[in-house]
Amino acid sequence: MKTLAAFTLGFAWLLSAAPASADVRLVMFRHGEKPAAGLGQLSCQGLNRALALPRVLFAAYGKPAALYAPNPGVIKNDNGKPYHYIRPLATIEPTAIRAELPVNTRWAWNDIAGLQEELLLPSHEGQTLYVAWEHHLLEAMTRQILTRRGSDPAQVPKWQSEDFDSIHVLTLRSDGTASFQLDHQGLDRQGSSCPG
Repeated sequence: MKTLAAFTLGFAWLLSAAPASADVRLVMFRHGEKPAAGLGQLSCQGLNRALALPRVLFAAYGKPAALYAPNPGVIKNDNGKPYHYIRPLATIEPTAIRAELPVNTRWAWNDIAGLQEELLLPSHEGQTLYVAWEHHLLEAMTRQILTRRGSDPAQVPKWQSEDFDSIHVLTLRSDGTASFQLDHQGLDRQGSSCPG
């Protein structure tokens, strides 16, 4: 009896974590907190967020089929100085380790057109994809995809500079429509001291 109950609970979790049939679910989030100087890097609080993120994401959305972050070899100005932009990759890396998957870093941080084309490929039908990126560009891409799918882009809120906790969830349905949902990680109270 216990085995049947465990199986039933596990099966119910699997169904709730997976997108319906051929739908694609895009789970998009900003990198973790950054130091005052920018440096293209995470702060200790951002690192603590990154380490806590796999538990939150897996519980809410299940294991992803693929993960994406910008190419860290592409330079980005951070507080007026050029740095390699590794914050999104550093944020998603603990999740990739838990998922036992590579992170696709093919696109530069500002190439959301290329990233968007990848995310909309028919080969992703039925999959959940995780994307860690720069927040203004995620906001813009979310609106663009909704527009392409005939949905109202105005439902996407402005991503505030101090907001590191939001998750944009886009469900791309097999009938060509899309829906937007704003979720939160619930990880704003991470410590400001680095682990170890």
